[in-house]
Amino acid sequence: MVEALRYGLVGYGLNALSHTSELKNHPRLIGRTRWIVGFDPDPNANQMLNKIKGIKVAKSFEDLLDTTDLDAIIISSPPQYHADQAVAALEAGLHVFSEIPMAIKKKDIKRIIDAEENSRKVYQLGENYCFYSEVLFAGHLASSGKIGPIVYSESEYLHDVTYRWREGNFGDVDAPRIDSWYQLFDPLMYAHTIGPAQVALGGIKKPMPFIEVISYANDIGGYQANPICHPAKAFQVGLFKTETGAIAKCANAYIFAREPSRLIIQVIGRLGTYECYQIGKPGRLFLTDGHKISKSRHRKGKSKIVDNNELSTIIPPVEGLYYGSSVRIMEDWLQAINKGTKSSIHAKVGANFCMSGIQASRSARDGGKLKEIKKFTN
Repeated sequence: MVEALRYGLVGYGLNALSHTSELKNHPRLIGRTRWIVGFDPDPNANQMLNKIKGIKVAKSFEDLLDTTDLDAIIISSPPQYHADQAVAALEAGLHVFSEIPMAIKKKDIKRIIDAEENSRKVYQLGENYCFYSEVLFAGHLASSGKIGPIVYSESEYLHDVTYRWREGNFGDVDAPRIDSWYQLFDPLMYAHTIGPAQVALGGIKKPMPFIEVISYANDIGGYQANPICHPAKAFQVGLFKTETGAIAKCANAYIFAREPSRLIIQVIGRLGTYECYQIGKPGRLFLTDGHKISKSRHRKGKSKIVDNNELSTIIPPVEGLYYGSSVRIMEDWLQAINKGTKSSIHAKVGANFCMSGIQASRSARDGGKLKEIKKFTN
């Protein structure tokens, strides 16, 4: 029997609550980990931590790292701390699960890669959207060759997070404004589209990196075109190119008048198309009959609805938060630790996600100029 992984939690907000709950209660994860220490500098969060029985409440991040018998940490702190905390933990000989984004500065990406390689510990970037059934299905179609060479992928995450800048997390423009870490970077740097698009192009075992980007961003969705996420933009879209010539379109928003959030994935190959215009809802798969066309000059073939039953024939269903994606990505991390292998979204894969977002931001701020993207290979 494998001994339970003893982990520490850095940051005690909503994401941290979901992680601890799933690890403690989900049938696929019960008994595989043990939470032994937590740290959050916020007095309110610290007060909540002190009410939890059986864990040490660290006085600092360094105090958390010095905890006896600690095996790993889960980083759920604000994004500006992710890189330094991941590097410090890896150098201390600990496995790391880090919330997105991986880093917000290019110089920190290589630091994390080097720390992972030198420590031989398991780093997992927590881009759980890569583990949605629909995204995994799109990646399966691409990696298996079922829809032929891939031409295009598309991913959208149109999420209104206006509440993040309002006191009490609700209200209109008269509600007092508060600062949020979202304003530190543009929407595509937050991810949730870039990772899934790369998985849709190459599969979860070999996401396809981007090498170029042209991106645009605007503030039209904000109040009087002066969004409360300033200096970050309110909406951003990027066109990315891969080494194979395939193209991906990714769109993210911080302010967007849509409810619920829009999450889509689409992949188009030479011989077929899969499109799901709302994650959690049925999608559509079209497979051609070779290169035959009908009398109406449309491509001949067959289409079918891809609902949960159809998805389950390829992607085993998992219940849980975010349609089971949170359980899948956490289980992937734990299995990699037990087997002594790399996780699916290890540092170099995460770097391909992260660098794409950073370069997309540079492109948008330079008026849509083409930017090259450094590719990290295994």
